[in-house]
Amino acid sequence: MPVDIADPTLHILRIRGRATPESLAAALDSPLERVTAALLDLESRGLAEDSGKPRLGWKITANGRPFADRRMTGVSPQALTLVADRYETFRKLNDELKQLCADWQARTEGQTPSDFVDRLSPIDQQTQRILTEITPAAPHFAEYSARFTRAHSQFASGSDSHLTGVLVDSYHNIWFECHECFFITLGRSRQAEESGQH
Repeated sequence: MPVDIADPTLHILRIRGRATPESLAAALDSPLERVTAALLDLESRGLAEDSGKPRLGWKITANGRPFADRRMTGVSPQALTLVADRYETFRKLNDELKQLCADWQARTEGQTPSDFVDRLSPIDQQTQRILTEITPAAPHFAEYSARFTRAHSQFASGSDSHLTGVLVDSYHNIWFECHECFFITLGRSRQAEESGQH
């Protein structure tokens, strides 16, 4: 059984709630057959199930949710301190990325990714540094680095959809998932943060 991608597969299902095998394969940069085998492995353990609706794909089960959460929260106190510290930098970058995405969506006709990638690149460099620092202590962050790199590369190569697109593994989609991963790891909530509570 391809247990080596079962945990990352379940992680994405936990963050998203549900996902198609095709979108999981894109996020994990893995062959569809391998992802399907991982999903069947998770299903056999009662951690994930097929929704029966091809457009909705697979979803995490009630047993799968705490299993996936333990992978995020079951790190050492030292790791949590490190993640919390680096999260403050991530939060500052979040404001920069939100503004970049807003500017991209309001771009004028004729503007292309080449007009915006110089603003994305330093955000990506700092994000990659954060992930490099926290992943050894919090390995559930491991897949985000490669996903960000692929989205950045696609956008830099001229793909309009890889900054804010919703149907691909775009930079914004990955960022949202990574942000949620920080929230769960640190025992915080998006709602509390957005309302100014900590």
